[in-house]
Amino acid sequence: MSKTHSQRAEDKTDELKQLNRSIFRPVIHFNKDAKRAAEEAKIQQRYEEEREGREKGMSDVRETQNRLGQASGYGQQDKGAEIGPDGRRTRTAAQQAQQQEQRRRYQFEANASDDELEDELDDNLDQISDVTKRLKALGTAMGQELDNQNNRIERIEEKTVSLDNRVFRNTERVRHPLC
Repeated sequence: MSKTHSQRAEDKTDELKQLNRSIFRPVIHFNKDAKRAAEEAKIQQRYEEEREGREKGMSDVRETQNRLGQASGYGQQDKGAEIGPDGRRTRTAAQQAQQQEQRRRYQFEANASDDELEDELDDNLDQISDVTKRLKALGTAMGQELDNQNNRIERIEEKTVSLDNRVFRNTERVRHPLC
């Protein structure tokens, strides 16, 4: 918006400069149609630049939302394991048998309470693993987002410096109309 207002101010400054010329200095317009066409092309180009800027801003916002959405949903659904009504993973009979076989190597006396304790420990470790995966994904997404935001800030800074220079130039043109 500031850029648009600055460009309008520049146009008005040119118009004011023409109006403030001496009445004894004739203004002869050759090729009015060519000047009008050039002015229309200039206006159209400004409009297209503004539209591209708006589209770029909106695409940046969409990309940010997509990155955050992907990071927050990362690791929520693992393949091969379903979550039961109690919030724990349900395993197939083959997976349960394989786990019990592995446990027998380390158990002295296998009983039901030991198996329940082992199942609970496995579930807790799985939950910790899932949370760690999600935290890693969120951390990575945050790092990418910070890099993108820094790039946006640099672009905004460049635009601000350019705009400041234009405003200064227009101000000086208004102060010193003979230039």
